[in-house]
Amino acid sequence: MPSKEIIEKSEKELFKLMFPVSSPVVKEACEILSDLIKIDTTNPPGNETPAAEYCKRLLEKEGFENIEIIESEPRRGSIICRWKGSDSNAKSLLLLAHLDVVPADPTNWERDPFCGDITDQYIWGRGALDCKGILVPELMAAVYLKREGYNPKGDIVLCFTADEEAGGELGVGYLIKNHFDKVNVDYVINEGGGFLLPFGKDSKDYVAQIGEKGVAETKIRVKGIGGHGSMPLKPDDNALYVLSKVIQRIAKFKPPIEIQDSIKETAKKISLPGIVKKILTSKRLIRPALNLAGKLFKQPLSKLIIPLVSDILNPTLLNAGKKVNVIPQYAEMTFDCRILPGHDRETIKGYLRKALGKKLFNKIEIIPIEPTQLATINSSKDLFYDLIEEIMNEMHSGANIVPMLSSGSCDTKFFRSKGIYCLGFIPLRLDPNMSFSEFIELEHGTGERMWIPNLSYGIEFCLRLIKRF
Repeated sequence: MPSKEIIEKSEKELFKLMFPVSSPVVKEACEILSDLIKIDTTNPPGNETPAAEYCKRLLEKEGFENIEIIESEPRRGSIICRWKGSDSNAKSLLLLAHLDVVPADPTNWERDPFCGDITDQYIWGRGALDCKGILVPELMAAVYLKREGYNPKGDIVLCFTADEEAGGELGVGYLIKNHFDKVNVDYVINEGGGFLLPFGKDSKDYVAQIGEKGVAETKIRVKGIGGHGSMPLKPDDNALYVLSKVIQRIAKFKPPIEIQDSIKETAKKISLPGIVKKILTSKRLIRPALNLAGKLFKQPLSKLIIPLVSDILNPTLLNAGKKVNVIPQYAEMTFDCRILPGHDRETIKGYLRKALGKKLFNKIEIIPIEPTQLATINSSKDLFYDLIEEIMNEMHSGANIVPMLSSGSCDTKFFRSKGIYCLGFIPLRLDPNMSFSEFIELEHGTGERMWIPNLSYGIEFCLRLIKRF
C-alpha cells in the first residue's frame, strides 16, 4: 500500500491540485464525511432530515443564506441552499447529491458500516462513495470559496436530497413537482460518472454520464391450485413448479443488442483502437468480443458495456406461501428491469412473451410496480460538457471525457425530464490498492470506502467548476 508521501509525490507529478491529502481542507472534508456516514440514513426508512440539518448548520456557520429544508414526509428532508450570483442573467448551476444510503448488513462487514472511521488512506462506511462522498466535495468547495470571499456570477445551488436509493419520488421528484422554482437552473452536476476507465496504467478516459436507463420494476404472478402439503399435485398445478420454469426461461433469455446514438457517442470518444470501436457498435460481434476481451484483460468489460446496448432483466425477489404444510395458490417473482431510451413496459412484455413461449406466457400475470421511470438522455454536444473537459485537462493533462449512458438510475432523470442539461461527473482516479472490478463493487457492497486522494480530487474539481460559472 503506497504511503502518503508517495501519493502526494504522485499528485504533484501528474495532477495540478491545490489540496494535497495532508492539507487542512482535506482533513476537514474527511471529518465532515465521517460525521455524515455516522448519521444512519438507510432507505428504507430514509430518515434524511438529521443529515440535512447537519448540512444546514454547517452552511449557516459559514455565512450562507437562502437555506431551506423541505420534507416530503416526516423526517424525509432535502436541503436546498441557493448562493445568489451577482448577475441575474448569468447561467445557474446546481450541485446535486443524495443523503440516503442503501441498507448494510453489519455481519458481512469488516468494520461497522456506520463507523465513519478515518484511516491513513480511507474514510469507511456506507455512503462513503454513494453518495455522501460526492456531497462533501460539492459542499467543501462552496465553503472554501465562501471563506475566500468569492462571489459567483450566476446562482450556485447546493441540493442534497432524500430518497434517491428508492427512486427519488420523495426527494428530487417531490421538489420538481412541488417546488420547481427553488431548484430551477440551467445546468446540473451529479453522481453517475467521473471514474477512470481501466485501460492501462495511464488511463485518461473519464466517463461522463449523459443519460440513464429507465426503470420498469415488474412482478410476475403464477396461479396454481392450493392444497394440503401432504397431497400430490401435478407439476403444472403447483405454482412454484410453474414459476421455476418461468425463472429458467428468463435466465436463458438474452434481450437483443440495440446500437443507439449513445453507444455511438461513447465509441467515437473512447481511447481504443478503431477495430474495437467497430466492435462496440456491431450487434453481431459485441457479445463474443467482450467475453474474449474480459478473459484476456481480466476486467469485467461485459458487465460495463452490455447494459449500454441492451435492456437488463434481473430476478431479485421470490415470494410464495405462508405455511410449510400448505401448497400456495400463488407464487411471485419480482425483477428489476433497466430499459434503454425509447423502451417501455410493452418492450418488457414482448421479451417475456418471446422468452416463455405462448403456453407458459399465458400462465403468468404481469404486474407493473410503479412508478415507471423512462430513460432520459442528453447529448454530449454542449458547452457545459466542453467546460468539464477543459477543467479536467487543467487537472489531468490529456484527460478525455467519454460520454456514456448509465446502466443505473439516479436523480438527474427528474431534471432532464424538465429539459435541464445534466451530467453525472465527479472525478475519481484509479485507487492503486484495488482492481477496477473491486472498485465498481464498492457502491452498495461491503467495505464501502472513499480513497482520501479522491476526496481531494473531487473538491478541486467542484471548486474549479464553481469559479468558471
